[in-house]
Amino acid sequence: MLKRVARKIAAAALVLFAFASGMVVLGVYALISFAAWAVWGAVPPAYTFVLAFAVPPLAIAALTGLVFTVRRTSKGLQARRGLRVQSQARSASWEAACQRRDASLVSWSRYETDVSLLIEYPVMTDYSDPVIREVIVAMQGIREAERGTDPDRLHLAVDRFDVALRTAENYARRCGQSRLTEQERGKLATARAALNLILDGAAAPSEVDGAYRTLRGSLRGIIDLPAPAAADLESRARETRRLGSASVST
Repeated sequence: MLKRVARKIAAAALVLFAFASGMVVLGVYALISFAAWAVWGAVPPAYTFVLAFAVPPLAIAALTGLVFTVRRTSKGLQARRGLRVQSQARSASWEAACQRRDASLVSWSRYETDVSLLIEYPVMTDYSDPVIREVIVAMQGIREAERGTDPDRLHLAVDRFDVALRTAENYARRCGQSRLTEQERGKLATARAALNLILDGAAAPSEVDGAYRTLRGSLRGIIDLPAPAAADLESRARETRRLGSASVST
């Protein structure tokens, strides 16, 4: 409201200044014309008086228009520059959020691929546990945020996942194998020994096959191996068999 009133006052002042300038120039021109008539008897045409009055207001109007045009162009350039800076900032923020997401998901992937960790902390595969389930829910939040373009939303989703994962890891360390029965802990000890034999790399192929079957059998009903962990275990067992066969043949 105040800006609108200020603009009206400025416009009125500009019009008054242009009119006054025209009158001043007209007065000066009239004096010069009178002097010329008195000395030389020359009388200027009537339209020159109109021009004398009109030139100052027109010049002021042109100068004002030029100033407004320059200001509007400058504001447009600043606005475009601001949009470009904002776009670059959003892109950088999105990239940073994606890097944080990747690092967080790599931390979680250890519990989907490392059988040794799963044996040590079996609760990490218990998705019925509210603490572990929160990690899965937070991961789904990341996937939903990835479908958009808002870096702030992705940052918040990664923050939630990080908190959920740290909470779950601390919870798993506290629990350890304490929630298992004595018999189940014994099976996990057997699974650990079988895993060590597979990872040793010096066992014969028949020993590796036996250890692999023992490991899978010992984990059955206690730890539901994620597909990546099962695939990694199978790959390691295959590599150990190959090394064992090569050792026997030499």
